[in-house]
Amino acid sequence: MDKQMKSKDFDESLKEYLSSYGIVKRADILDAFRGERSKRSIVRHLENLKEAGFIEKLSAKQVTKYGIKPKDYREKYFLLKENTEIKNHIDAVFKLFDDGDSEAKIAALGEMDTYSNYYFLEPLQLDILVKNLSEKDIELSYQLMVVIHHYIVDKKIQPSDINLLLTKLRSLLKNIPPMSQQRPVLRGNIIALLCKYNDETVIDQLIKDAETMENFADVKDEYDKLYAAKLIEKNRTKLFNLEIELRNKGKHKNAKVLSQIRDQARKGIDIAVLGGNVNTLRSDLK
Repeated sequence: MDKQMKSKDFDESLKEYLSSYGIVKRADILDAFRGERSKRSIVRHLENLKEAGFIEKLSAKQVTKYGIKPKDYREKYFLLKENTEIKNHIDAVFKLFDDGDSEAKIAALGEMDTYSNYYFLEPLQLDILVKNLSEKDIELSYQLMVVIHHYIVDKKIQPSDINLLLTKLRSLLKNIPPMSQQRPVLRGNIIALLCKYNDETVIDQLIKDAETMENFADVKDEYDKLYAAKLIEKNRTKLFNLEIELRNKGKHKNAKVLSQIRDQARKGIDIAVLGGNVNTLRSDLK
């Protein structure tokens, strides 16, 4: 009896794991439960759950349609069947990103959030969200950025087209004015994600802000972050020369703010090195 209870408990653990992680490679499941069961036992439980109709087993070829790129086409993947119906629902909702208006797309994002514990977006679906980013619709772009950031940073799932992502982020950063009245934090969120990819557009924008803004301190918080430290420190000479140039032009306040940003970046690098992580992007989007 006790053995049966333990077996059922382990089945529930497997289902809970699949519920949390969506489509999961068998090797990852084996790693996750390595200390609890032998490989043979885990595989047997997975097969029993499949036969009982609780989970589905997918081939490497089948998962490619979701943007997953298998390194080994012999690998098998598993998906909680309970999530399949929810997946079908969200897939239907997702069509709104192709032909819906802004309100419909925001409603679709809300529906996705409702089922976020039972459904994972795949890389190709993230590509569709990225395509909908636009400086012409700040509210929608803000809502999309929250989801995209969450997947890239927290769930470690990236869009399949990183070039498209960077192109969209660069365009947004270029075209959204500092301290925008609508969703003023959006620009900082864009900078945060660009920093994850060490994109030099962040430095170009920092220079432009320092040179053209009357009060550069208004956007200091967008650059004064640990995740920006690596990029800023990498461009130390360029930014030092800019600081001198600003002082020569009489823009002493902006020069002082730039100096503070650079100083904080250096301290951030030192702290990160001590902590063993030089390129930290914390999940702190506003």
